[in-house]
Amino acid sequence: MIVELSLNKEKLTEYNKGLREYIRKYPEYKESYKEINNLEDLFVPYLQFLEILKEENYLVIEDDSKINCNGVYVCGLNSKNIIGDLTNYIKVKNLDSPIYWNSYGVCDNASQVLEYYNTLCEANEDYMKDKNFVILLSPIFKEDQPEANGWRWYKWGEYIGKYQREYDYLYDEKGIDYVFCFQIIEVEED
Repeated sequence: MIVELSLNKEKLTEYNKGLREYIRKYPEYKESYKEINNLEDLFVPYLQFLEILKEENYLVIEDDSKINCNGVYVCGLNSKNIIGDLTNYIKVKNLDSPIYWNSYGVCDNASQVLEYYNTLCEANEDYMKDKNFVILLSPIFKEDQPEANGWRWYKWGEYIGKYQREYDYLYDEKGIDYVFCFQIIEVEED
């Protein structure tokens, strides 16, 4: 089942305290780290992020309007590692899970990942029925890519989107503004 994250205020206080101590020790990194006030500071609900993309006139590949996007968040690539620092869930690292090695890839939108998740559920029904998951999407914007040695399709898992890619690098593609690297993260209550 896909669950929604909620902020644990006690963990947030500890997180920000640790951050302030780190900045005191290493002031040269002050601009790189900011205190967290809300869960949305790091884990933006997908539909909220989608509205920002539309307002900024990015080419958006529309989602299936029938799909519920609760439990889908937009965040940085390594944000899965701080779920346990801010919420009542912790990330489960189960290398024996039948989905562990198939739980990441590249997509155009949340609908594609949710359909992929449903396929994993059907194929691994016994394992998945009592488990909780969160879906994390990390945007990779074409405009941020360098001319050489930027983001490459094959390094991030299977592409499950609709775009017909032609090049090895996102920078060289036409008619696409961004992709998402996705992760389906198994979590359990802390």
